[in-house]
Amino acid sequence: MSKCMLMLAGAPLLLAATADQLPLKHGIFVAADTPCKGASNAAIMSYWGGDNALNVSQAECRINRVAHTGTRYTVTRTCTDIQSQTSMGKDVVHLTIASPSAFTIDGTAYRWCGMKVQF
Repeated sequence: MSKCMLMLAGAPLLLAATADQLPLKHGIFVAADTPCKGASNAAIMSYWGGDNALNVSQAECRINRVAHTGTRYTVTRTCTDIQSQTSMGKDVVHLTIASPSAFTIDGTAYRWCGMKVQF
């Protein structure tokens, strides 16, 4: 997390940049039964931290709200179609986060593969 410093009444004040809203590593996740190298767009999701939501190949999403109980998270997000730049509206995603490098959505398990897509 990056930080910046402001002076308030002559005293330094540390402010944190937008904190990650999900306890996941940043980067590319693929369906657990798929090799990282050569994974199709349909098997890839990405998470880049801050208010960036879990993205799929044709959509860029932003987190509006996160609620969680234990390892179960409910994420409300707003998505935009990457090609047309039109709004795809809001949706709700339910996920279980097993670790910073693994989660499950709708019965599909995903695992972390690194910071970029492997061709």
